[in-house]
Amino acid sequence: MERNPYFFAVDADGQQLPYIDNVQHRLFETNDVFNLWIINGEIDFQNRHVQGDSFTLYKENEEAGDYSVYVGSGSGHQAIQLNLTTKNEQLREFFNKREVRIALSVAVDRNAINELVFDGLLTPRQYSPISKSPQYYPKLSDAYIEYDLDMANQLLDEAGYTEKDANGMRVWPGTSEPISFVVEGTAQPGEAGEQAILQVIKYYADVGITASYKGFERSLYEEHWGANEIEAAWWGGDRTVVPLVAPIIWTGQQPDRPWCVAWSLWKLNGDTDPNAEEPPEGHWIWDIWSIWDQIAVEPDPAKQTELFYQILDIWAEEIPMPGYLGEAPALIIVKNGIRNYLPGFPIDDPTGDEHLLNT
Repeated sequence: MERNPYFFAVDADGQQLPYIDNVQHRLFETNDVFNLWIINGEIDFQNRHVQGDSFTLYKENEEAGDYSVYVGSGSGHQAIQLNLTTKNEQLREFFNKREVRIALSVAVDRNAINELVFDGLLTPRQYSPISKSPQYYPKLSDAYIEYDLDMANQLLDEAGYTEKDANGMRVWPGTSEPISFVVEGTAQPGEAGEQAILQVIKYYADVGITASYKGFERSLYEEHWGANEIEAAWWGGDRTVVPLVAPIIWTGQQPDRPWCVAWSLWKLNGDTDPNAEEPPEGHWIWDIWSIWDQIAVEPDPAKQTELFYQILDIWAEEIPMPGYLGEAPALIIVKNGIRNYLPGFPIDDPTGDEHLLNT
């Protein structure tokens, strides 16, 4: 992108704006290539895809690459989307049981995964507004995050899934077929996100639930959720700094976080979408949508937040999208000589990511 040489605005000293003559966006196939660009000093200003597990590599090459590494705070979470509208009817019934979603939350040792995969740098929490957010809500952040295998097993039993095979894995009632589902995502082999979901799946197995992970290129992943051909997904969730600006995950209207794909498509597109489906009468998602409609016309920010807490209350009760870890450090590469960068702000799409950081 090149600046308009005839742009009218100037700064207080009479210098024409914008200061930057051009911005280049480079595409890469693997993070190894991207990291090589960084340490060679070819990247000027970047946050997206700058991986925390490469922090040492970046720091060791700061001087040679003529850049600085800053550590900010991220908005993303490690969370699973159990598609409440999956076309697999057995799984749909399974995922729609509150006991199941809570069981798959407390079945996982968040602290162990945090230490093993993320060097203890993340925080065990549900998907929720981060602690720096004006809508921070500990009731949701801390809901059902304690590791409790006994509770998980009890909840799965109460949900009606008591039968097991010879290996101790739960089976669909009245059959010998294991309860199993596929988790899809874009995290690739060796990436921290992939390591995390593989650990989560191991914990599911401890309570008799079989799951597997398949990583896809993003366009194929989007094809799958667009057709509601997805059972579960691993793509966390952001938009947690100023959630009132972008509530689409909370309201189920961001279908690439597919915890309710068919309902999401119905809300977005109506009956024109062949994969859309109106939610059942009386389902709690109608309450979420109704509350958001009130927020959308409420001019008082304090009242907006109070109403939003009602949505978060529903999330704390229902756990629509079990979350495991969040508040990850966000690494930012800044070429020496770039001016006016102010470190310390949380990084999130709706905030503009300090204008360039998430491009």
